[in-house]
Amino acid sequence: MTASPLRQVLAEVRAGTATSLTQLAEHVGVSRDEASAMVDHWVRKGRLAVDDLGTACPGGGCGSCSSGDGDRPGCGASSPAERTTLLAISFRRD
Repeated sequence: MTASPLRQVLAEVRAGTATSLTQLAEHVGVSRDEASAMVDHWVRKGRLAVDDLGTACPGGGCGSCSSGDGDRPGCGASSPAERTTLLAISFRRD
């Protein structure tokens, strides 16, 4: 039996196999927005934690960012001019 996408998001974060929200969405087979909503769900349930690590955009713009694709942002920003905040998503161990 295949786990639901919601449970797959939790499993992916726990395993640490996705290094970005975009990659998490690709692994689970959902859109980036859906993956974000699923992470938010698990944060509200207390199963995941999200920590603000500060501004993530490098001085060299999207071309020098590991999540960028050439001049296009890989972080979900609509343009390279938008600043984003780097978040760390982690599994909460109780």
